[in-house]
Amino acid sequence: MFKNKRQNEIFKILLKEGEVKTKELCQKFGVSDMTIRRDLDQLLNMQGVVRTHGGALYSGSFADKKFGAEQIAMSHAKEQIAVRALSFVEPDQRIFIDSGTTTMYVAKNLPIESHNIVLTNNLRIVNEVSDRPHVSVIIIGGSMRKGTLSCYGSQTEDQIRNYHMDIAFLGASSIGSDGFIYDGYPPEAGVKKSIIASSRKVYVLVDSTKFNTFNLINYSSVRDVTGIITDAGIDGKTYSQLKNMGCNIIIAE
Repeated sequence: MFKNKRQNEIFKILLKEGEVKTKELCQKFGVSDMTIRRDLDQLLNMQGVVRTHGGALYSGSFADKKFGAEQIAMSHAKEQIAVRALSFVEPDQRIFIDSGTTTMYVAKNLPIESHNIVLTNNLRIVNEVSDRPHVSVIIIGGSMRKGTLSCYGSQTEDQIRNYHMDIAFLGASSIGSDGFIYDGYPPEAGVKKSIIASSRKVYVLVDSTKFNTFNLINYSSVRDVTGIITDAGIDGKTYSQLKNMGCNIIIAE
């Protein structure tokens, strides 16, 4: 079972039972005590989760529980999108993984046996893929955005233009009904444009909540990337509109 899927299952148990024990989770998932403790430590980012001696408690309110259930649903959708994205990756390819919550799932689900070169401007993604024994990692530097640990700016863009990638996975804050792909942070839009210019194939990964909304700046048209990968929650009207615009929209299921 993928690490993220296991953590989602543990969180579901917390929402339902209110408490989990490390020993019981080890038996249920067939993993070590240390693995479960790491899972529980990461779940502290979920609202209402409190670590205890020997396990964890869920102390959130009803509203928190509803929010937590929505988090689970969206994280499952993001993981589905990432797994579909990885189906386009071939051995020995040069892959760019952009900064973003959905693209992070690409890094998390990159198989341990992968033989690829991964380029990224995000330190969290570097940390995630660096334990793959056959993966070479190239870090793109520049000015660092502290909230996301991603690099941006003219230095970053210049470095990216020196490389030629086989495939790139980009994030986006929204995809508008006008057919443009948007980002909320202008300096990162410039980075994305550089990635598109330097990559043979480009896939934009967005969950279905991000359609028909706008943000500060657009960095591409949907027809100018190889494909948009999303989950089955996209409504039929939006899907048809995008197809009519020349978008290759791919549903992860």
